[in-house]
Amino acid sequence: MKKLFFVWFVLIGLFVLQAQTENGVAFVMSEVKAGKGVEKILSLSDFSSLLKGTAFDTPVFFLGDSPGLLTKNAPEGFISEEAAEKRQESSSKDYTVAVIAGAHANEIAGILASYWIIEHCRVSGGTLIVVPRANASAATWSISNAAAPILHYGARLSNPVHENVPDPDFFILADALESFPSLSGQEVRNLNRQYPGDPTGNYTSQTAYAITQLLVQNHVRTALDLHEASPGSSLAWSIITRPEYLDVAALAVLQIEEETGKSFHLESSREEFAGYSHWEWGKLGIQAFLVETLNPAQPSDDPTVDQICNDKAPLAERVYIHLCTVKALVASAYEELGNLVALNIEGLPSSKEEVQKWLLCME
Repeated sequence: MKKLFFVWFVLIGLFVLQAQTENGVAFVMSEVKAGKGVEKILSLSDFSSLLKGTAFDTPVFFLGDSPGLLTKNAPEGFISEEAAEKRQESSSKDYTVAVIAGAHANEIAGILASYWIIEHCRVSGGTLIVVPRANASAATWSISNAAAPILHYGARLSNPVHENVPDPDFFILADALESFPSLSGQEVRNLNRQYPGDPTGNYTSQTAYAITQLLVQNHVRTALDLHEASPGSSLAWSIITRPEYLDVAALAVLQIEEETGKSFHLESSREEFAGYSHWEWGKLGIQAFLVETLNPAQPSDDPTVDQICNDKAPLAERVYIHLCTVKALVASAYEELGNLVALNIEGLPSSKEEVQKWLLCME
């Protein structure tokens, strides 16, 4: 695991300085080592060349035995729902799943869960696509005091120095209802408000566009977006999805609770979730789910909070629960789809103690 925690916790000052000078792909590849189950590594810019050479470009890992992984650049332009529906009606019986993490770089449990998959897992029966740092730019800075000797794990928003345009005074979501209020201008750098993305927008919006292209071109049937929420948020320990996929999520919750002992709840999304990953991907016929664990340092990214051994939500437990959620949602979604070959993921952890050993580089 390339001594990930030494990089993040001991040499963090040097790491952040280096990250700001590298492109996004090199930055992420310095954190994670692809295991034997990884069949192909592409870049997000392979799906939209607009990101090539920028801090927003990021690796895309393919695991599985499905032939014909798509590598072509997409034509620049928006994806219509009609075109997406035709792609989803492909005669292929392969089951393709995407796990996206790191839209908010301060929500580290999902990122580490995706790193576990990349380093440990093997996939058969289809393809698993993993994007561990969807917003690589956001991992290069922090709204906390970067000069202090604290845990520095990135920010919720893209790094403003990497953007191609300044923040507006207000941000209005492209597909939001007219009654929906405008957001603070800095939210234009929030990846999870920018879907399905715009190839003519700022780099954050272009990143959302490239991820949407990745999903549609590769006929992704099920997509998970891994996040974390603050202790006071109603979203902590939840799965959020569109109404049409609530039954899939409900079956998964039963498995998660049985396996982890953690109580999970469901949230049904609505038009107010315009711009969110799961809402917009769901419009394209993808079973899409936003998964939230609890991050004890949020909402202020309190640097005094012990992320690893926290009493409320130790990091190993959060990572383990994310991985259990991936397994449960993939199984439940497959049952709903019915006519596909089952996707089998080997190498997932059997306990949070196993994850803890990995996090502390004790394997």
